[in-house]
Amino acid sequence: MKKDCILVLDIDGTLTDSVPMHQEALLGAMQALGLARLNTDWGSYPHHTDTGIFAHAMAENGVETLSSDKAASFERDLDARFATLLAERGLREVPGARALVLAAAQTRWGVVFATGGIRSVSQRKLRAVGIDFAEETLLTSSEHASRRNLVEAAVSRAMHVYGIPNPQAVTSIGDGLWDLRVAGELGIGFVGVGSPDSPSGRLLRAHGATVFNDLHQAVSSLTPMDILWPRGAVNSATGTVLASCP
Repeated sequence: MKKDCILVLDIDGTLTDSVPMHQEALLGAMQALGLARLNTDWGSYPHHTDTGIFAHAMAENGVETLSSDKAASFERDLDARFATLLAERGLREVPGARALVLAAAQTRWGVVFATGGIRSVSQRKLRAVGIDFAEETLLTSSEHASRRNLVEAAVSRAMHVYGIPNPQAVTSIGDGLWDLRVAGELGIGFVGVGSPDSPSGRLLRAHGATVFNDLHQAVSSLTPMDILWPRGAVNSATGTVLASCP
């Protein structure tokens, strides 16, 4: 089916139940750098992505310019640590994740993935839960340290891959407050994922976002009319009216 709407999907906590595992691997990789000072409150960093955290921590320790070898070594270590944990524990999808990607493929929504994880780890996560993806539709922090740049690049990539010069709608689905903020900055639609009992779900709801308990609700929103957002819905982050995919 011809695509004329874009669906930007986060991975950790949105498609895969991988946040604790990823945090453990990231902490190990960061501690292995042997930095004199290491702030482990990742949410306080300017860019909440693997490479953004790595670069900022290095700069805080006097390393302003990173060599490609140093960055590659960090990514290899992080990937190895995550691969070990994945082999030990396995990984589950967020309920409805695979079904959403499959359902969207049959609609006018073109799917792209935008994640703060590095590429190799992100590939492992999607494959572990059986979500098919094309490499060109996966945008990671290996390419962009900034979440805003990630989402911007994902939308641009979707326009190219799916041949959508003028998207009728662009909607981001994520589980983090940063996902909501970036969507607001870019003026695109946003739907959160998280149960009312989860910290992320409560936080997003407190900021006025529309939040699904899981992705089965998102699947049901891909109606025969392809309307993920009700016409005239308001983006709580910006106060602007969102387009729907008519």
